[in-house]
Amino acid sequence: MKKTLTINISGIIFHIDEDAYDKLNKYLDKLKSHFYSTVGKEEIISDIEGRMAELLQEKITDSKQVITVDDISDVIGMMGEPGEFDDETEESHEAAAPVSAHGPKRLYRDPDGKMVGGVAAGLGAYFNLDPIWFRLAFIIFTFVGGSGLLIYFILWIALPEARSTAEKLAMKGESVNISNIEKSIKEEVSHLTDKLNDLSKQAKDSIKKKNNQDQNIFEQFLSLFITLIKVILKIIVVAIGIILLLTGILLIIAVLFALFGWGGPILLGHHEVVMLPLADFFGLLSISAGGLAILKLGLILFLGIPLLMLIYNAFRMMFNIERVRYMGITALNLWIAGLIITLFFAFRVARDYRHQATFSKDLEISQPLGDTLFLSLNQEYADELLYNSFDYVNVHEMHLVVTEEGLFYEQIELVIERSKDSEYALTQFTTARERSVWSAKERAEATQWHFEQLNSQLVFDPFFTLGERENWHAQQVWLKLAVPVGKYVSIDKSMEEILRWGRYRPHKLAGKTWIMTEKGLGDCETVGLGESEGQ
Repeated sequence: MKKTLTINISGIIFHIDEDAYDKLNKYLDKLKSHFYSTVGKEEIISDIEGRMAELLQEKITDSKQVITVDDISDVIGMMGEPGEFDDETEESHEAAAPVSAHGPKRLYRDPDGKMVGGVAAGLGAYFNLDPIWFRLAFIIFTFVGGSGLLIYFILWIALPEARSTAEKLAMKGESVNISNIEKSIKEEVSHLTDKLNDLSKQAKDSIKKKNNQDQNIFEQFLSLFITLIKVILKIIVVAIGIILLLTGILLIIAVLFALFGWGGPILLGHHEVVMLPLADFFGLLSISAGGLAILKLGLILFLGIPLLMLIYNAFRMMFNIERVRYMGITALNLWIAGLIITLFFAFRVARDYRHQATFSKDLEISQPLGDTLFLSLNQEYADELLYNSFDYVNVHEMHLVVTEEGLFYEQIELVIERSKDSEYALTQFTTARERSVWSAKERAEATQWHFEQLNSQLVFDPFFTLGERENWHAQQVWLKLAVPVGKYVSIDKSMEEILRWGRYRPHKLAGKTWIMTEKGLGDCETVGLGESEGQ
Protein backbone atom coordinates (compact mmCIF):
# COMPACT_ATOMS: atom_id res chain seq x y z
CA MET A 1 0.00 0.00 0.00
CA LYS A 2 1.37 3.41 -1.04
CA LYS A 3 0.67 6.84 0.32
CA THR A 4 -1.36 9.04 -2.07
CA LEU A 5 -1.11 12.84 -2.30
CA THR A 6 -3.32 15.47 -3.92
CA ILE A 7 -1.53 18.11 -5.99
CA ASN A 8 -2.50 21.05 -8.23
CA ILE A 9 -0.74 21.40 -11.59
CA SER A 10 -1.73 24.39 -13.71
CA GLY A 11 -5.11 24.61 -11.97
CA ILE A 12 -5.94 20.88 -12.37
CA ILE A 13 -6.22 18.55 -9.35
CA PHE A 14 -4.43 15.16 -9.51
CA HIS A 15 -4.10 12.21 -7.12
CA ILE A 16 -0.50 10.97 -7.20
CA ASP A 17 1.40 8.31 -5.25
CA GLU A 18 4.36 9.29 -3.08
CA ASP A 19 7.10 7.94 -5.38
CA ALA A 20 5.64 9.68 -8.42
CA TYR A 21 5.33 12.92 -6.43
CA ASP A 22 9.02 12.79 -5.48
CA LYS A 23 10.08 12.23 -9.08
CA LEU A 24 7.81 15.02 -10.36
CA ASN A 25 9.05 17.42 -7.66
CA LYS A 26 12.70 16.74 -8.56
CA TYR A 27 11.92 17.28 -12.25
CA LEU A 28 10.26 20.63 -11.59
CA ASP A 29 13.18 21.69 -9.40
CA LYS A 30 15.53 20.89 -12.30
CA LEU A 31 13.38 23.02 -14.58
CA LYS A 32 13.48 25.99 -12.22
CA SER A 33 17.23 25.62 -11.79
CA HIS A 34 17.85 25.31 -15.53
CA PHE A 35 15.79 28.40 -16.42
CA TYR A 36 16.85 30.43 -13.37
CA SER A 37 18.66 33.09 -15.38
CA THR A 38 16.52 32.85 -18.53
CA VAL A 39 14.44 35.87 -19.54
CA GLY A 40 10.73 34.95 -19.30
CA LYS A 41 11.38 31.99 -17.01
CA GLU A 42 7.99 32.31 -15.25
CA GLU A 43 6.09 31.96 -18.54
CA ILE A 44 8.31 29.06 -19.65
CA ILE A 45 7.70 27.13 -16.39
CA SER A 46 3.98 27.91 -16.53
CA ASP A 47 3.62 26.64 -20.12
CA ILE A 48 5.63 23.50 -19.34
CA GLU A 49 3.41 22.76 -16.31
CA GLY A 50 0.30 23.36 -18.44
CA ARG A 51 1.50 20.89 -21.07
CA MET A 52 2.40 18.31 -18.38
CA ALA A 53 -1.08 18.69 -16.89
CA GLU A 54 -2.62 17.93 -20.32
CA LEU A 55 -0.45 14.82 -20.74
CA LEU A 56 -1.23 13.59 -17.19
CA GLN A 57 -4.97 14.05 -17.80
CA GLU A 58 -4.69 11.55 -20.66
CA LYS A 59 -3.37 8.99 -18.15
CA ILE A 60 -6.52 9.17 -16.03
CA THR A 61 -9.28 6.66 -16.82
CA ASP A 62 -12.37 5.32 -15.06
CA SER A 63 -10.35 2.41 -13.71
CA LYS A 64 -7.17 4.39 -12.97
CA GLN A 65 -7.43 7.59 -10.92
CA VAL A 66 -3.90 7.82 -9.39
CA ILE A 67 -0.77 9.05 -11.20
CA THR A 68 2.13 6.56 -10.90
CA VAL A 69 5.90 6.72 -11.38
CA ASP A 70 5.54 5.20 -14.85
CA ASP A 71 3.15 7.98 -15.83
CA ILE A 72 5.62 10.64 -14.67
CA SER A 73 8.43 8.89 -16.56
CA ASP A 74 6.35 8.86 -19.78
CA VAL A 75 5.56 12.57 -19.45
CA ILE A 76 9.21 13.44 -18.73
CA GLY A 77 10.22 11.38 -21.75
CA MET A 78 7.88 13.42 -23.92
CA MET A 79 8.93 16.79 -22.50
CA GLY A 80 12.69 16.10 -22.25
CA GLU A 81 15.17 16.23 -19.36
CA PRO A 82 16.36 19.79 -18.59
CA GLY A 83 19.58 18.42 -17.02
CA GLU A 84 20.74 17.28 -20.44
CA PHE A 85 20.97 20.90 -21.62
CA ASP A 86 23.72 21.87 -19.17
CA ASP A 87 26.48 19.58 -20.43
CA GLU A 88 25.64 19.11 -24.10
CA THR A 89 25.84 21.35 -27.11
CA GLU A 90 22.76 22.32 -29.03
CA GLU A 91 23.55 19.84 -31.80
CA SER A 92 23.96 16.88 -29.47
CA HIS A 93 20.80 17.85 -27.61
CA GLU A 94 18.77 17.79 -30.82
CA ALA A 95 20.19 14.37 -31.66
CA ALA A 96 19.13 13.06 -28.23
CA ALA A 97 15.66 14.64 -28.28
CA PRO A 98 13.09 12.06 -27.15
CA VAL A 99 10.35 13.27 -29.48
CA SER A 100 10.10 14.69 -32.96
CA ALA A 101 10.32 18.43 -33.44
CA HIS A 102 7.00 18.22 -35.23
CA GLY A 103 3.61 17.11 -33.98
CA PRO A 104 -0.05 17.18 -35.05
CA LYS A 105 -1.36 20.60 -36.02
CA ARG A 106 -4.41 22.26 -34.48
CA LEU A 107 -6.43 25.06 -36.01
CA TYR A 108 -6.41 28.30 -33.98
CA ARG A 109 -6.79 32.01 -34.63
CA ASP A 110 -3.34 33.62 -34.62
CA PRO A 111 -3.36 36.80 -32.45
CA ASP A 112 0.20 37.73 -33.41
CA GLY A 113 -0.47 38.03 -37.15
CA LYS A 114 -4.08 39.19 -37.07
CA MET A 115 -5.51 42.14 -38.98
CA VAL A 116 -9.10 41.68 -37.78
CA GLY A 117 -9.75 38.46 -35.90
CA GLY A 118 -6.71 36.33 -36.71
CA VAL A 119 -8.66 33.80 -38.83
CA ALA A 120 -6.58 34.23 -42.00
CA ALA A 121 -3.32 34.21 -40.02
CA GLY A 122 -4.39 30.99 -38.25
CA LEU A 123 -5.30 29.31 -41.56
CA GLY A 124 -1.96 30.41 -43.00
CA ALA A 125 -0.08 28.84 -40.07
CA TYR A 126 -2.09 25.62 -40.38
CA PHE A 127 -1.63 25.21 -44.15
CA ASN A 128 1.89 26.75 -44.33
CA LEU A 129 0.68 29.49 -46.69
CA ASP A 130 0.90 33.25 -46.64
CA PRO A 131 -2.24 34.61 -44.86
CA ILE A 132 -2.65 37.14 -47.69
CA TRP A 133 -4.10 34.38 -49.91
CA PHE A 134 -6.83 33.60 -47.38
CA ARG A 135 -7.58 37.30 -46.92
CA LEU A 136 -7.96 37.69 -50.69
CA ALA A 137 -10.23 34.62 -50.80
CA PHE A 138 -12.53 36.05 -48.10
CA ILE A 139 -12.71 39.39 -49.95
CA ILE A 140 -13.45 37.72 -53.32
CA PHE A 141 -16.17 35.45 -51.89
CA THR A 142 -17.72 38.44 -50.11
CA PHE A 143 -18.10 40.46 -53.29
CA VAL A 144 -18.82 37.57 -55.68
CA GLY A 145 -21.01 35.16 -53.76
CA GLY A 146 -21.75 37.15 -50.63
CA SER A 147 -20.63 34.27 -48.38
CA GLY A 148 -17.07 35.34 -47.55
CA LEU A 149 -18.03 37.61 -44.66
CA LEU A 150 -20.41 34.98 -43.22
CA ILE A 151 -17.75 32.22 -43.39
CA TYR A 152 -15.18 34.52 -41.75
CA PHE A 153 -17.67 35.42 -39.00
CA ILE A 154 -18.49 31.73 -38.32
CA LEU A 155 -14.78 30.80 -38.16
CA TRP A 156 -14.12 33.77 -35.88
CA ILE A 157 -16.74 32.44 -33.48
CA ALA A 158 -15.81 28.75 -33.77
CA LEU A 159 -12.00 28.86 -33.67
CA PRO A 160 -10.27 29.48 -30.33
CA GLU A 161 -7.45 32.00 -30.15
CA ALA A 162 -3.92 30.66 -29.59
CA ARG A 163 -3.06 32.43 -26.34
CA SER A 164 -0.54 30.19 -24.59
CA THR A 165 2.82 29.15 -25.96
CA ALA A 166 1.65 25.52 -26.12
CA GLU A 167 -1.32 26.49 -28.31
CA LYS A 168 0.89 28.59 -30.60
CA LEU A 169 3.26 25.63 -31.02
CA ALA A 170 0.34 23.27 -31.74
CA MET A 171 -0.94 25.79 -34.31
CA LYS A 172 2.38 25.55 -36.18
CA GLY A 173 2.61 21.76 -35.81
CA GLU A 174 5.59 21.84 -33.47
CA SER A 175 5.87 19.40 -30.55
CA VAL A 176 5.05 20.92 -27.17
CA ASN A 177 8.26 20.03 -25.29
CA ILE A 178 10.77 21.96 -23.19
CA SER A 179 13.02 22.82 -26.12
CA ASN A 180 10.25 24.26 -28.30
CA ILE A 181 8.56 26.11 -25.45
CA GLU A 182 11.87 27.74 -24.45
CA LYS A 183 12.64 28.61 -28.06
CA SER A 184 9.17 30.10 -28.68
CA ILE A 185 9.19 32.26 -25.57
CA LYS A 186 12.71 33.49 -26.27
CA GLU A 187 11.58 34.46 -29.76
CA GLU A 188 8.61 36.33 -28.32
CA VAL A 189 10.82 38.14 -25.81
CA SER A 190 13.27 39.02 -28.60
CA HIS A 191 10.41 40.22 -30.80
CA LEU A 192 9.00 42.30 -27.96
CA THR A 193 12.45 43.79 -27.28
CA ASP A 194 12.81 44.70 -30.96
CA LYS A 195 9.39 46.35 -30.94
CA LEU A 196 10.24 48.33 -27.82
CA ASN A 197 13.49 49.45 -29.44
CA ASP A 198 11.59 50.45 -32.57
CA LEU A 199 9.02 52.36 -30.52
CA SER A 200 11.81 54.06 -28.59
CA LYS A 201 13.49 55.02 -31.83
CA GLN A 202 10.21 56.27 -33.27
CA ALA A 203 9.59 58.31 -30.15
CA LYS A 204 13.03 59.89 -30.44
CA ASP A 205 12.48 60.60 -34.12
CA SER A 206 9.09 62.11 -33.29
CA ILE A 207 10.64 64.41 -30.68
CA LYS A 208 13.29 65.47 -33.19
CA LYS A 209 10.59 66.20 -35.73
CA LYS A 210 8.64 68.27 -33.27
CA ASN A 211 11.77 70.27 -32.47
CA ASN A 212 12.43 70.78 -36.12
CA GLN A 213 10.79 74.05 -37.20
CA ASP A 214 11.05 73.14 -40.86
CA GLN A 215 8.89 69.99 -40.56
CA ASN A 216 7.25 68.97 -43.82
CA ILE A 217 3.64 70.24 -44.08
CA PHE A 218 2.64 67.19 -46.12
CA GLU A 219 3.75 64.82 -43.34
CA GLN A 220 1.68 66.79 -40.82
CA PHE A 221 -1.37 66.59 -43.05
CA LEU A 222 -0.83 62.86 -43.62
CA SER A 223 -0.53 62.21 -39.88
CA LEU A 224 -3.72 64.17 -39.23
CA PHE A 225 -5.50 62.27 -42.02
CA ILE A 226 -4.46 58.86 -40.65
CA THR A 227 -5.62 59.84 -37.16
CA LEU A 228 -8.96 60.98 -38.57
CA ILE A 229 -9.37 57.72 -40.49
CA LYS A 230 -8.69 55.71 -37.30
CA VAL A 231 -11.34 57.69 -35.42
CA ILE A 232 -13.87 57.22 -38.22
CA LEU A 233 -13.17 53.47 -38.38
CA LYS A 234 -13.63 53.21 -34.62
CA ILE A 235 -16.97 55.03 -34.88
CA ILE A 236 -18.03 52.72 -37.71
CA VAL A 237 -17.09 49.62 -35.68
CA VAL A 238 -19.10 50.88 -32.69
CA ALA A 239 -22.06 51.74 -34.96
CA ILE A 240 -21.98 48.27 -36.52
CA GLY A 241 -21.84 46.81 -33.01
CA ILE A 242 -24.94 48.78 -31.99
CA ILE A 243 -26.80 47.66 -35.12
CA LEU A 244 -25.84 44.01 -34.54
CA LEU A 245 -26.85 44.28 -30.87
CA LEU A 246 -30.29 45.70 -31.64
CA THR A 247 -30.80 43.19 -34.47
CA GLY A 248 -29.88 40.26 -32.23
CA ILE A 249 -32.16 41.41 -29.41
CA LEU A 250 -35.14 41.97 -31.74
CA LEU A 251 -34.65 38.59 -33.44
CA ILE A 252 -34.40 36.79 -30.09
CA ILE A 253 -37.65 38.44 -28.98
CA ALA A 254 -39.26 37.38 -32.27
CA VAL A 255 -38.08 33.76 -31.81
CA LEU A 256 -39.43 33.64 -28.24
CA PHE A 257 -42.75 35.12 -29.33
CA ALA A 258 -43.02 32.58 -32.14
CA LEU A 259 -42.05 29.50 -30.11
CA PHE A 260 -44.21 30.20 -27.08
CA GLY A 261 -47.45 31.12 -28.80
CA TRP A 262 -47.32 34.89 -29.10
CA GLY A 263 -47.24 34.89 -32.87
CA GLY A 264 -44.66 34.27 -35.55
CA PRO A 265 -44.21 34.65 -39.31
CA ILE A 266 -44.49 31.63 -41.59
CA LEU A 267 -43.39 31.95 -45.21
CA LEU A 268 -45.88 30.39 -47.61
CA GLY A 269 -46.32 30.29 -51.39
CA HIS A 270 -45.54 33.19 -53.73
CA HIS A 271 -43.33 34.90 -51.11
CA GLU A 272 -46.33 35.91 -49.02
CA VAL A 273 -45.79 36.17 -45.25
CA VAL A 274 -48.64 35.56 -42.82
CA MET A 275 -48.77 35.68 -39.04
CA LEU A 276 -49.71 32.29 -37.59
CA PRO A 277 -48.64 31.43 -34.01
CA LEU A 278 -46.01 28.69 -34.15
CA ALA A 279 -47.65 27.10 -31.11
CA ASP A 280 -50.77 26.62 -33.24
CA PHE A 281 -48.67 25.50 -36.18
CA PHE A 282 -46.90 22.89 -34.04
CA GLY A 283 -50.29 21.78 -32.79
CA LEU A 284 -51.22 20.84 -36.34
CA LEU A 285 -48.46 18.23 -36.46
CA SER A 286 -48.58 14.65 -35.18
CA ILE A 287 -46.00 15.13 -32.41
CA SER A 288 -46.42 14.15 -28.75
CA ALA A 289 -46.11 16.70 -25.94
CA GLY A 290 -42.65 15.37 -25.00
CA GLY A 291 -41.48 15.40 -28.61
CA LEU A 292 -42.81 18.94 -29.04
CA ALA A 293 -40.79 20.09 -26.01
CA ILE A 294 -37.62 18.54 -27.50
CA LEU A 295 -38.37 20.16 -30.87
CA LYS A 296 -38.74 23.57 -29.23
CA LEU A 297 -35.42 23.04 -27.40
CA GLY A 298 -33.78 22.17 -30.72
CA LEU A 299 -35.22 25.27 -32.38
CA ILE A 300 -34.08 27.45 -29.47
CA LEU A 301 -30.53 26.14 -29.90
CA PHE A 302 -30.65 26.25 -33.70
CA LEU A 303 -32.06 29.79 -33.91
CA GLY A 304 -30.98 31.25 -30.58
CA ILE A 305 -27.27 30.35 -30.43
CA PRO A 306 -26.31 32.39 -33.56
CA LEU A 307 -28.33 35.33 -32.22
CA LEU A 308 -26.68 35.15 -28.79
CA MET A 309 -23.26 35.02 -30.43
CA LEU A 310 -24.30 38.00 -32.55
CA ILE A 311 -25.07 39.95 -29.38
CA TYR A 312 -21.87 38.74 -27.70
CA ASN A 313 -19.68 39.88 -30.60
CA ALA A 314 -21.59 43.16 -30.80
CA PHE A 315 -20.62 43.85 -27.18
CA ARG A 316 -17.01 42.96 -28.00
CA MET A 317 -16.99 45.40 -30.91
CA MET A 318 -18.58 48.19 -28.90
CA PHE A 319 -16.52 47.89 -25.71
CA ASN A 320 -13.36 46.10 -26.95
CA ILE A 321 -14.00 43.16 -24.59
CA GLU A 322 -11.59 40.22 -24.53
CA ARG A 323 -12.86 36.98 -26.05
CA VAL A 324 -14.08 34.36 -23.56
CA ARG A 325 -12.03 31.17 -23.93
CA TYR A 326 -13.82 28.26 -25.65
CA MET A 327 -17.00 30.34 -26.07
CA GLY A 328 -17.03 29.89 -29.85
CA ILE A 329 -16.48 26.13 -29.95
CA THR A 330 -19.06 25.58 -27.19
CA ALA A 331 -21.63 27.66 -29.07
CA LEU A 332 -20.89 25.76 -32.29
CA ASN A 333 -21.43 22.39 -30.58
CA LEU A 334 -24.75 23.57 -29.11
CA TRP A 335 -25.84 24.90 -32.50
CA ILE A 336 -25.00 21.57 -34.17
CA ALA A 337 -27.04 19.76 -31.49
CA GLY A 338 -29.99 22.06 -32.23
CA LEU A 339 -29.59 21.46 -35.96
CA ILE A 340 -29.60 17.67 -35.47
CA ILE A 341 -32.76 17.83 -33.31
CA THR A 342 -34.53 20.09 -35.81
CA LEU A 343 -33.60 17.90 -38.79
CA PHE A 344 -34.71 14.77 -36.91
CA PHE A 345 -38.20 16.14 -36.34
CA ALA A 346 -38.33 17.61 -39.85
CA PHE A 347 -37.70 14.17 -41.35
CA ARG A 348 -40.18 12.65 -38.92
CA VAL A 349 -42.93 15.09 -39.92
CA ALA A 350 -42.11 14.60 -43.61
CA ARG A 351 -42.50 10.86 -43.10
CA ASP A 352 -45.91 11.31 -41.44
CA TYR A 353 -47.14 13.36 -44.44
CA ARG A 354 -45.38 11.37 -47.14
CA HIS A 355 -48.34 9.79 -48.99
CA GLN A 356 -51.45 11.47 -50.39
CA ALA A 357 -54.77 9.84 -51.20
CA THR A 358 -58.10 11.07 -52.57
CA PHE A 359 -61.57 9.91 -51.56
CA SER A 360 -64.62 10.81 -53.67
CA LYS A 361 -68.32 10.38 -53.06
CA ASP A 362 -71.51 11.41 -54.85
CA LEU A 363 -73.68 13.72 -52.75
CA GLU A 364 -77.42 13.24 -52.96
CA ILE A 365 -79.29 16.26 -54.32
CA SER A 366 -82.84 16.70 -55.62
CA GLN A 367 -83.40 17.88 -59.17
CA PRO A 368 -84.76 21.48 -59.33
CA LEU A 369 -88.41 22.02 -60.29
CA GLY A 370 -87.43 24.22 -63.23
CA ASP A 371 -84.41 24.41 -65.51
CA THR A 372 -82.30 26.51 -63.11
CA LEU A 373 -80.27 25.50 -60.05
CA PHE A 374 -79.44 28.38 -57.68
CA LEU A 375 -76.11 28.40 -55.82
CA SER A 376 -75.32 30.51 -52.75
CA LEU A 377 -72.96 30.58 -49.76
CA ASN A 378 -73.96 30.21 -46.12
CA GLN A 379 -72.83 33.76 -45.43
CA GLU A 380 -74.20 33.87 -41.90
CA TYR A 381 -72.07 30.85 -40.95
CA ALA A 382 -68.97 32.34 -42.62
CA ASP A 383 -69.39 35.72 -40.90
CA GLU A 384 -69.89 34.15 -37.48
CA LEU A 385 -66.85 31.88 -37.91
CA LEU A 386 -64.56 34.70 -39.02
CA TYR A 387 -65.86 37.01 -36.29
CA ASN A 388 -64.97 34.47 -33.57
CA SER A 389 -61.68 33.41 -35.15
CA PHE A 390 -58.32 33.74 -33.41
CA ASP A 391 -56.47 34.05 -36.71
CA TYR A 392 -57.26 33.87 -40.43
CA VAL A 393 -54.71 32.82 -43.03
CA ASN A 394 -55.55 33.60 -46.65
CA VAL A 395 -52.52 32.83 -48.80
CA HIS A 396 -52.44 31.24 -52.24
CA GLU A 397 -54.33 27.91 -51.90
CA MET A 398 -54.52 27.99 -48.10
CA HIS A 399 -57.53 29.61 -46.42
CA LEU A 400 -57.25 28.56 -42.80
CA VAL A 401 -59.32 29.78 -39.85
CA VAL A 402 -58.05 29.24 -36.27
CA THR A 403 -60.59 29.56 -33.46
CA GLU A 404 -59.96 30.17 -29.77
CA GLU A 405 -61.22 26.63 -29.06
CA GLY A 406 -58.34 25.20 -31.08
CA LEU A 407 -60.42 24.04 -34.04
CA PHE A 408 -59.27 24.59 -37.59
CA TYR A 409 -61.39 25.24 -40.64
CA GLU A 410 -60.31 25.12 -44.27
CA GLN A 411 -62.11 26.66 -47.22
CA ILE A 412 -63.69 24.45 -49.90
CA GLU A 413 -63.49 24.94 -53.68
CA LEU A 414 -66.15 24.43 -56.37
CA VAL A 415 -65.77 23.72 -60.07
CA ILE A 416 -68.71 23.62 -62.53
CA GLU A 417 -68.59 21.20 -65.47
CA ARG A 418 -70.88 19.76 -68.17
CA SER A 419 -72.98 16.76 -67.07
CA LYS A 420 -72.79 13.49 -68.95
CA ASP A 421 -76.57 12.99 -68.68
CA SER A 422 -79.72 15.09 -68.19
CA GLU A 423 -79.46 15.53 -64.42
CA TYR A 424 -77.61 17.82 -62.02
CA ALA A 425 -75.01 15.99 -59.90
CA LEU A 426 -72.71 17.01 -57.04
CA THR A 427 -69.50 15.09 -56.21
CA GLN A 428 -67.15 15.69 -53.25
CA PHE A 429 -63.42 15.01 -53.54
CA THR A 430 -61.27 15.00 -50.39
CA THR A 431 -57.48 14.63 -50.26
CA ALA A 432 -55.34 13.99 -47.18
CA ARG A 433 -51.75 13.07 -46.32
CA GLU A 434 -50.59 10.30 -43.99
CA ARG A 435 -47.74 7.86 -43.45
CA SER A 436 -49.36 5.34 -45.82
CA VAL A 437 -51.80 5.57 -48.73
CA TRP A 438 -54.36 3.47 -46.88
CA SER A 439 -54.35 5.67 -43.76
CA ALA A 440 -54.41 8.82 -45.93
CA LYS A 441 -57.52 7.57 -47.73
CA GLU A 442 -59.13 6.68 -44.40
CA ARG A 443 -58.34 10.18 -43.11
CA ALA A 444 -59.85 11.76 -46.26
CA GLU A 445 -63.00 9.64 -45.95
CA ALA A 446 -63.52 10.82 -42.34
CA THR A 447 -63.44 14.53 -43.30
CA GLN A 448 -66.86 16.13 -42.90
CA TRP A 449 -68.41 18.99 -44.87
CA HIS A 450 -72.02 20.24 -44.86
CA PHE A 451 -74.41 21.75 -47.38
CA GLU A 452 -78.18 22.29 -47.52
CA GLN A 453 -80.76 22.16 -50.33
CA LEU A 454 -83.87 24.34 -50.26
CA ASN A 455 -86.02 23.33 -53.26
CA SER A 456 -83.98 24.56 -56.25
CA GLN A 457 -81.26 26.22 -54.17
CA LEU A 458 -77.99 24.73 -52.89
CA VAL A 459 -76.45 26.52 -49.87
CA PHE A 460 -72.79 25.66 -49.31
CA ASP A 461 -70.84 25.98 -46.07
CA PRO A 462 -67.65 27.82 -47.12
CA PHE A 463 -65.41 25.89 -44.67
CA PHE A 464 -65.06 22.31 -43.50
CA THR A 465 -63.90 21.29 -40.01
CA LEU A 466 -60.42 19.85 -39.60
CA GLY A 467 -61.10 18.91 -35.99
CA GLU A 468 -58.61 19.07 -33.11
CA ARG A 469 -55.12 20.35 -33.90
CA GLU A 470 -53.46 16.94 -33.91
CA ASN A 471 -55.94 15.70 -36.55
CA TRP A 472 -54.77 18.01 -39.34
CA HIS A 473 -53.32 16.07 -42.26
CA ALA A 474 -53.32 18.58 -45.12
CA GLN A 475 -56.95 17.87 -45.96
CA GLN A 476 -58.46 19.62 -48.99
CA VAL A 477 -62.10 19.47 -50.13
CA TRP A 478 -63.27 20.45 -53.58
CA LEU A 479 -66.65 19.93 -55.23
CA LYS A 480 -67.68 19.21 -58.82
CA LEU A 481 -71.13 20.35 -59.87
CA ALA A 482 -72.30 18.72 -63.12
CA VAL A 483 -74.89 20.80 -65.06
CA PRO A 484 -76.84 19.22 -67.99
CA VAL A 485 -76.55 20.81 -71.43
CA GLY A 486 -79.32 23.36 -72.04
CA LYS A 487 -80.01 23.94 -68.34
CA TYR A 488 -79.09 26.87 -66.17
CA VAL A 489 -77.13 27.61 -63.01
CA SER A 490 -77.56 30.90 -61.14
CA ILE A 491 -74.46 31.79 -59.11
CA ASP A 492 -74.86 34.21 -56.21
CA LYS A 493 -72.21 36.93 -55.75
CA SER A 494 -71.18 35.35 -52.42
CA MET A 495 -69.94 32.23 -54.29
CA GLU A 496 -66.93 34.13 -55.66
CA GLU A 497 -64.84 33.07 -52.61
CA ILE A 498 -65.05 29.32 -53.30
CA LEU A 499 -65.17 29.16 -57.13
CA ARG A 500 -62.12 27.66 -58.79
CA TRP A 501 -60.37 29.49 -61.59
CA GLY A 502 -61.14 27.92 -64.93
CA ARG A 503 -62.39 29.14 -68.27
CA TYR A 504 -63.86 32.14 -66.46
CA ARG A 505 -62.45 34.00 -63.50
CA PRO A 506 -64.49 33.68 -60.28
CA HIS A 507 -65.56 37.35 -60.26
CA LYS A 508 -66.89 36.89 -63.83
CA LEU A 509 -68.97 33.85 -62.85
CA ALA A 510 -70.42 35.18 -59.58
CA GLY A 511 -73.57 37.29 -59.66
CA LYS A 512 -74.87 35.92 -63.02
CA THR A 513 -77.01 33.13 -64.49
CA TRP A 514 -75.27 30.81 -66.93
CA ILE A 515 -76.41 28.17 -69.41
CA MET A 516 -74.49 24.96 -69.98
CA THR A 517 -73.50 24.45 -73.63
CA GLU A 518 -71.64 21.65 -75.38
CA LYS A 519 -68.44 23.67 -74.88
CA GLY A 520 -69.10 24.62 -71.27
CA LEU A 521 -70.78 27.50 -69.47
CA GLY A 522 -72.08 30.33 -71.65
CA ASP A 523 -73.29 33.78 -70.70
CA CYS A 524 -77.08 33.90 -71.16
CA GLU A 525 -76.85 37.40 -72.66
CA THR A 526 -74.37 36.43 -75.39
CA VAL A 527 -74.75 32.69 -75.88
CA GLY A 528 -77.09 33.30 -78.81
CA LEU A 529 -74.25 35.19 -80.53
CA GLY A 530 -71.69 32.50 -79.88
CA GLU A 531 -69.36 31.43 -77.10
CA SER A 532 -68.58 34.08 -74.48
CA GLU A 533 -65.09 35.54 -74.32
CA GLY A 534 -65.46 36.72 -70.73
CA GLN A 535 -62.01 35.80 -69.57
